Amino acid sequence: MKGIDNGFRDHLVSSLGDCAYEPTVVGFHEKLAKLKEEGKQRAHDFFKDLAPEHWANSYFRGMRYGEMTSNAAESFNNWIKEARNLPITQMVDTIRTQLMRQMSARRDQANKWNELICPTFETRLMDSFNNSRSWQVSKANENVFEVHSIPSVTVDVARRTCSCFKWQINGFPCDHAVVAIQKSRYNLNDCVEHYFHVQTYRGAYSGAIFPIPSVEKPSFDPMDFTIYPPTVKRPPGRPKKNRIPSRGEKLKQIRCGRCDKLGSHNRKSCKEPI
Repeated sequence: MKGIDNGFRDHLVSSLGDCAYEPTVVGFHEKLAKLKEEGKQRAHDFFKDLAPEHWANSYFRGMRYGEMTSNAAESFNNWIKEARNLPITQMVDTIRTQLMRQMSARRDQANKWNELICPTFETRLMDSFNNSRSWQVSKANENVFEVHSIPSVTVDVARRTCSCFKWQINGFPCDHAVVAIQKSRYNLNDCVEHYFHVQTYRGAYSGAIFPIPSVEKPSFDPMDFTIYPPTVKRPPGRPKKNRIPSRGEKLKQIRCGRCDKLGSHNRKSCKEPI
């Protein structure tokens, strides 16, 4: 997008994100048509060979369980940031120790939970119920309900579907589904995928990473062999250590001492005009 005004370029990128995250097919095509109209020939060329199945939320037919990005890998990379600067053997041993402690701590934490759903998602269910309690619900039959929100949607509790499509994508009841389930004969916890259950969380951390005592490690002679770094050209600029936050991620906001606004910057990095 060379030669395009920065503000308009940011607008196009934001519109592309809106298309990618739109959960319904109808909404996706409406936003895509608007983006192509604004981006003109460049936008048409960009989308010419780009199948929506590879990037559009509305065409994804699996379950993402609420994970829309590669944040798991990015968070891990940020978590081992200090270890990455160590020599290779110390780096591996430090990461092993970090993982050993984390798995043990989370295993102990999960064993204290008495609920069926993990606490974070129990809280999300309560938030969904509070957000949707003012909506009227009409019953079609034992399974199908119409939720009179804006816009109105159809919820099929038996099939675990909602016409807003968020329930199908995330595997977790959306606000419409929560209020419909409350009016049905179904149990809310039974309508949540096992991915979000405490038992699944415990299973994920049921294994253990065992210690490697120094006394059992083989003796090392630095003269035996030398591992040289790969021959690559270093890219320009300072290497990035902090991951880039993704859309929808809730970041802790701080108040800048220079512009007195809430955000993710401080006095040193503030770019607001005074």
